[in-house]
Amino acid sequence: MRRSTKSTRYLVPFILLALLGSCGGQDPAGDDLYRAVDDLYDSVLTRAGTYQIIAEIDHSRLAAAEGEVMPPARVLIFSDSAVNTSILQREPLAGLDLPFRVLAYAEEGSPTITYATADFLQRRHTMENGPHLQRYDEMLLQTVSVVPGDVTFEFDTTLVGEGEGIVALDSEYGFDQTIERLKSAILAEGDAVWFGEIDYQQEAVTHGVDLPRLTLLLWGAPGPGGKAMRDYPRMGLDAFCQKTLVYQPPGKGVQVLFNEMTAFAEMHYGESALPHKIISRRMLKLLGGAVIQDGD
Repeated sequence: MRRSTKSTRYLVPFILLALLGSCGGQDPAGDDLYRAVDDLYDSVLTRAGTYQIIAEIDHSRLAAAEGEVMPPARVLIFSDSAVNTSILQREPLAGLDLPFRVLAYAEEGSPTITYATADFLQRRHTMENGPHLQRYDEMLLQTVSVVPGDVTFEFDTTLVGEGEGIVALDSEYGFDQTIERLKSAILAEGDAVWFGEIDYQQEAVTHGVDLPRLTLLLWGAPGPGGKAMRDYPRMGLDAFCQKTLVYQPPGKGVQVLFNEMTAFAEMHYGESALPHKIISRRMLKLLGGAVIQDGD
């Protein structure tokens, strides 16, 4: 479902993660399951070293620092600007689901990794297959090939429909002002962490391609995120880093797009819970209040 309403680089500093990972009795790092997830994550990180690392987000340790307990989960977000550009030439809104991401996590007591192949992009954005998506899969699968197949959970895309879970807001401000207002509103929340942003238009320039203005904002709120992932850790692949895409089609106004959490829970698990609904309402109020003058 895509809802549109008028009313409604980059790396997280290592020191920050080290501090969060050593917060008193909350730190689960001594647990064997955490070490197993860390090992899976490190193996993917080593293979991804040839790409641009955008963010390393340790969901569980960040949540623990906020007093929330959840299973171990660490997401790696990494990028290849040529792959991004080739996909965005065909569908700019696919920027909401780029760049590459791999989640190492534990579920039912077992360490696992998960990722979304190009089939997710095809289904959510009704894209035709071609070399651009084939290259995406080739690079992603090479990166996760270091992990044994019996600990790999490939995201089942059968529940993904066209525009599924995309919320679109029409900003009443210009492109740059929209981004500044979103940043200010997010950081004013007090429990948010800023992970960075990707200027897809500027990336495309380096490849001689002209894209419309298109920037991805990466942020999250570890406390609410930990609560929402407690029984749904696979959601850490696509959520909590909250991805917000600011897009201005040629000759048109600015759009702000983001993922609706209940839809993502249902895509990953076939169900959602109260924390997902609470976060969805909060995001709509927060982002809508930043870019719509009446705040609703």
